[in-house]
Amino acid sequence: MKIMFKPMWPVMAAVVALLSGCGKNEEGPQTPPAPQFLIVDFEQADDYLAGSTAAGENLYSASGNDQYLGYYDTASDLVMNINEAGGSFEFWNGGVAISQWNNMTMSDYTNQCSVYYSDPATGFGGHNGSKTFALHNGYEGDYTAPSEILFLNDDTERTFDHFWVCNSTYAFLVMRDGNSSARQLDAAHQDYFRLTVKGFDKAGVQTGTVTYYLADFRAATSPGLVTGWQKVDLRPLGAVHRLQMLVEGSDVDTSGLNTPAYFCFDDIAIVK
Repeated sequence: MKIMFKPMWPVMAAVVALLSGCGKNEEGPQTPPAPQFLIVDFEQADDYLAGSTAAGENLYSASGNDQYLGYYDTASDLVMNINEAGGSFEFWNGGVAISQWNNMTMSDYTNQCSVYYSDPATGFGGHNGSKTFALHNGYEGDYTAPSEILFLNDDTERTFDHFWVCNSTYAFLVMRDGNSSARQLDAAHQDYFRLTVKGFDKAGVQTGTVTYYLADFRAATSPGLVTGWQKVDLRPLGAVHRLQMLVEGSDVDTSGLNTPAYFCFDDIAIVK
């Protein structure tokens, strides 16, 4: 009995071709690794806090030995402070302070250091349930100035990916209800209240501008007053040495902005 043997070359060739199609280059687009960030969350800032009430009495030189001395983050080398005015540091002139206040009902200057947010789980005011955040005051005007965040090392330039922003209680309640100095913001006036962030390189050259509306009544579909913590993309600024922040609004007169010039920020993400 003769056993017939059928050559396997065509089958083997097909297998080889199939295996060759499973090479590394045929797996489709590869997902790039997620960027790694250094997060400035202010949670270790106990010695730098605004106090002793939500008015932040230590944010003015008259408070003597209890005067606020600014904030320095050792991990990132970022420094920020209230602005200098006539040889002293006075928060009425703008700047950045660190706070843990989140009283959401007091609507005047005695509550200037509160964020308009309370985390449902922790009761704290910072982003993602944290306790501590930063507070900005300032606009471009005769009575105040923008705030700044910068690297202490003069040669440092890094890319900021994003940070989280939220309205302060003082600004939010005045925009919602008005007071003796500022009117309620509304659609009839096509009102707005926006944050502007400008980036500068180590030579002082501006690298870009990012804007974000904390209140927007410019159109019928506009969101109105923004509540809660919101993420702001800072990547368009590129690599920078310094950030300058200010607020702008539609309720102005010959003296400048009537809306309280505050907003809060937290969890600054810097690309490693």
